[in-house]
Amino acid sequence: MRTFRLGVLAIFIASLGHAGHERIRPNAPTHGSHSVSAIRTELPVVVDGNLDEPAWQAAPISLGFVQRDPAEGQSSSEKTEFRILYTTTTLYIGVICYDSDAQGIRATDRRRDSTLEYDDMLSVVLDTFHDHRNAFLFRTNPLGAQYDALITDEGKSVNVNWDEKWDVAARINSAGWVVEFGIPFKSLRVNDQNGHGWGVDLERVIRRKNEFSYWNSYRRGFSLENLSQAGHLQGIENIETGLRLRVKPYLLGGVSHAVRSTGPVPNAFESRFQNASDGGLEVMKYRITPSLTADVTWNTDFAQTEVDDQEVNLDRFPLFFPEKREFFQEGAGIFDFGIATGENRGSSEMKLFHSRQIGLSPSRQPIPIVGGGRITGNLQGVTLGLLNVQTEALESEGIHPSNYSVVRVKKNILSRSNVGGFVLNREQGGTSDYNRVVGADVDFVLLKYLTVGGFLATSRSPGDSGDNWVSAGGIRWDSDFLNLETAWLVVDPKFRDDLGFIPRKDMRQISPTIALKPRPNTRLLRQVIIRFRSDYTMDQKNHLQSRTNHAGLEFFFQNGSVLGWVPHTFFDTLHEPFHIRTGVATIAPGTYSWWHSGIRFRSNPANRFSYLVNWQPTIGYYKGGSRQGLTLEPRLNVTEQFSFQLKYQLNKVSFPSPMCVDRTVARCGFTDHNVNTRINYNFNNQWLTSTIVQFSNGDHFLGFNFRLNYIFRPGDDFFLIYNDGRRMGGLLDGQKDRTVQAKLTYSFDF
Repeated sequence: MRTFRLGVLAIFIASLGHAGHERIRPNAPTHGSHSVSAIRTELPVVVDGNLDEPAWQAAPISLGFVQRDPAEGQSSSEKTEFRILYTTTTLYIGVICYDSDAQGIRATDRRRDSTLEYDDMLSVVLDTFHDHRNAFLFRTNPLGAQYDALITDEGKSVNVNWDEKWDVAARINSAGWVVEFGIPFKSLRVNDQNGHGWGVDLERVIRRKNEFSYWNSYRRGFSLENLSQAGHLQGIENIETGLRLRVKPYLLGGVSHAVRSTGPVPNAFESRFQNASDGGLEVMKYRITPSLTADVTWNTDFAQTEVDDQEVNLDRFPLFFPEKREFFQEGAGIFDFGIATGENRGSSEMKLFHSRQIGLSPSRQPIPIVGGGRITGNLQGVTLGLLNVQTEALESEGIHPSNYSVVRVKKNILSRSNVGGFVLNREQGGTSDYNRVVGADVDFVLLKYLTVGGFLATSRSPGDSGDNWVSAGGIRWDSDFLNLETAWLVVDPKFRDDLGFIPRKDMRQISPTIALKPRPNTRLLRQVIIRFRSDYTMDQKNHLQSRTNHAGLEFFFQNGSVLGWVPHTFFDTLHEPFHIRTGVATIAPGTYSWWHSGIRFRSNPANRFSYLVNWQPTIGYYKGGSRQGLTLEPRLNVTEQFSFQLKYQLNKVSFPSPMCVDRTVARCGFTDHNVNTRINYNFNNQWLTSTIVQFSNGDHFLGFNFRLNYIFRPGDDFFLIYNDGRRMGGLLDGQKDRTVQAKLTYSFDF
């Protein structure tokens, strides 16, 4: 192991040396072959979905969209043309999506940041540094819905919660649909060099045909996020990035109501009302340079953040919940490091930095944030990320005030590779406890489809005595036809990471994968994927702890529907009793093996009513046990304003008498019903509502969340939020938590 770690460090040092001598030319050649020039105009442009202003008539037209699917390399079945204009302050992109069957255009969603996967859509990526790795993504549909995201390292991280000020309008007419983007330069980060070229590409999806076409990057094996394949945008010069300082305060008004039991006496409860009003600084943004931005927040509030989905955990390891809070989302890709390459990370995600550890307790309760600051961007060719946040105490869970810091540096090398380092630090106030993690990572992209990478890190805490390293690596070939890879992960028993998500320690895991992805030349099938992967996990003494063999056979149909069969075999070693459900069953230490399968079907997403069905039978669950799983996900688009989504999960588990807490019964078990329902009603693109109803009988929980969002100008919102959560049965029977709040944000730009 020592030899391995020294080898990784040697690669890292050698890469840094190479990075010091390698100069990436701004217009280094890529696979992109198309180029377009933006035309400067002094004429007025109104973003209304009509390209009838004189400025548009003077702009040259770009054509030539090519299919990736269903027929790679052939011209798009429907004509698409676009023009690009700019003024001193704004970039304008106008696109005409011709359609021979305008009645067949799919347009159902108005929600901000919806993926728009059920609609016709148009996406634009702008690589403003022309580094062929990072970009801003803007997407819309024929209703002019807005979706934006930050792309980092060719799609290794796509931050869909990034939101900025930009405008778009779309209109359907007899010839197809027209879309018009207005993107202020102050909403982007750009290179300091005047007249610097950008990368650009456009994607059009014709949903009823399940057709994907591109202006430049049409080759299978790549996606729109692979910026190395994008085309080139020339002619933008003498622009004003405008924004130097943005101050965005918030006002919050509301009240909370809690009902708690006062003791063992039945129906004895105490009702408490509390003021839930506050005010603070949502964010203060200062543009240090056109490519480097500082953000400050004070008395941060996340009242408008969408609630987590209720999940059932039948595993020995904790569930992973994604970050949804706005402040931690912007620039998140810079801090996304230390993830094992490939898809072989076992049943749980592992992240060396997971921002949910800041301001949220292990039980997902908010911890008040005093304030924080962040600097992200590019400085002298180096990607830089600095983050510092101070939190208060949470006495109910014994959590002390803490300070969290992250330092991230990364240098691009070669044409698509990078090398970096990172430092994580947590200091607990009022104690002598601290935790620091220091590490380095490398990511080499060679040829077209070959990736080699990994990371190495160590932790430092009071009383350290060794065995505190973590390392991972992988080599991967992933083309449209063949996926061949292996990845490994090593976590020492005493490695500690207070800012990360490390579900399992004392482990050595290797995960080889092979997948064949042929494309039958039929009118029914588009692609078949045959996959096998094995996750082989040992402890540091090389004793087998678990082994999971994953197989898969998936059929992708031309209309967008998918049928799959995914059988698995499991082997697991328990060193201590596993209380799979308190008061019901306990699994004794020992070795266990069983077989698990899944049969799933996803219908055509272009239909007004679509659905997913996944049935998961298990045989021999922990020797003699039984487990049956069922997932149903129907979705109904009633109108372009109203849609309904449901996710229902059923888990039925039973065990023989020796595993039961009550040995007098022949069998014991439980049946979990988990329901997540979302109802969306959007009056227009500015007035948006969502209603979420959740139920989990395993947690005895019923929750209701209503959110009204009025976007009264780009980047500024009014929210009305109502949350109601209650326990129905169990030890917390009768407990209730209700909150109603109104939140207003208003930004001032200087």
